[in-house]
Parts: sequence; structure tokens; C-alpha cells
Amino acid sequence: MRRTLHGWGALSLAICLAAGAGALAQTPAEQQSYQQRMRLLFERLDRNNDQRLQRQEVQGQPYLERHFERLDRRQRGYLGPEDLSPSSASRGERAVRFFQQADRNADGVIDRREAEAFAWLRRHFGQADRNGDGRVDPAELQGLAERRRASSPNPSP
Repeated sequence: MRRTLHGWGALSLAICLAAGAGALAQTPAEQQSYQQRMRLLFERLDRNNDQRLQRQEVQGQPYLERHFERLDRRQRGYLGPEDLSPSSASRGERAVRFFQQADRNADGVIDRREAEAFAWLRRHFGQADRNGDGRVDPAELQGLAERRRASSPNPSP
């Protein structure tokens, strides 16, 4: 009997995660908007219009400075427009993976203790926790991401 109940618990968790994945999925319009913002960012940073972002051209862009090597997938020493395009994993898929990592006890929500391991989530926990219950569910996390994207004055990754 215990195995059966444990099996149902795992099935329930899988269903919750699948529902969360749907809530965090990115629509084609959102993908197009993101690609447009990346193209505009690239054009703005490419000061000499050579279709390459050298390390000095990304100065002042913390994300690009920190992740330059990872984004330079072909290890050429510069970033091309394709390096700033979304990877095969959509933003929604990455959000689901992030949520699963942060939800250490796999209960379907992230509490403050779990959020402490992630600087960004720790800083924005209060904004994400819309209902004030001290926990962030997938819909609340997605809502925060959408609000931040909508209020962002500049395109950024």
C-alpha cells in the first residue's frame, strides 16, 4: 500500500510540473518580441557595425560580461547575432528548469528558505509572492517575469 501511495504522489508531482510548464511556456509572439529585443540590443552595442561584439563592446552589460564565454558557442572571441538568439531551449523551458532547481523539496512551491540559494529570486521574492503566503508557485514566478519584461525600458537578455 505504501508503494502505491508513493507512486500516486510521484504522479501528482509530475502532473503539477506539467501544468507549471504550460503556465511558463512562451508564446510565439513573446518569442518574436524577445528576438526583436535581442536584435536591437546587438545593433546598439555593435558600435563599429561589423556584426561582431568584441568584449569591449559589451562592457556595461553585466549579463553579457559575465556570460561572454558561454554565449560565444564557437569560441571565436566575439559574439555574433546568432549567439544572442534563443537557444534550443525556450525561455519557458529554462524557467521550468529553474523552478525545479529552486524547489528543493519538490512540493510545487518555492519558500523563502529555498529562494535564498538564488540571488535574483531572493531579491525579488516579495514581488513574486503575490498572495503573500510566503511561497512562490509557478504562476507567480511567471507573473513576475512578465511584469519585469513589460516594464523593462531597454532590451536586455
